[in-house]
Amino acid sequence: MIKRRDLVTAMATTLANIPEVVAVLSSVDPVQAYIDFTPQNNSVDKAIYQMQPGQLLVVWMETNLIIEAMSKWSHRVEICLRSQRGDSDLDLGDLIMNGIPVPGDGLMWRLCPVMPGVLPTDVLGIARRTDSEGVDYHVIQTETAETGDWPYP
Repeated sequence: MIKRRDLVTAMATTLANIPEVVAVLSSVDPVQAYIDFTPQNNSVDKAIYQMQPGQLLVVWMETNLIIEAMSKWSHRVEICLRSQRGDSDLDLGDLIMNGIPVPGDGLMWRLCPVMPGVLPTDVLGIARRTDSEGVDYHVIQTETAETGDWPYP
């Protein structure tokens, strides 16, 4: 199995390399990879609540073993987004979905593996959620499958 921390970081880095997305985000910590650390990072809900306008938060949610002809791990990662004041989460979500990283091969980020050992990311859906204060934010739900189940360096 790949390191899930590496996957979250690679996805955050890929999103931070999309010029059109970065142009509409905050200049301070625009794309953050949420990595669990006890005790400072032990609540995804708290991290989402603390997101500032113009920030993305990339969060690992779940890993499942898919048993088919070749067993492989599949990782569900969510991209939480809050647009800048006066902008729309709908527009930001569209920029992310259609974003092309630079440098890159000219394809949208979700059509290419974000790191070695994984297949291109499948987008499962885009949803609206509400934080603990009743403020809406949007989430892009993704699933990234490994190329197989064997140890990676």
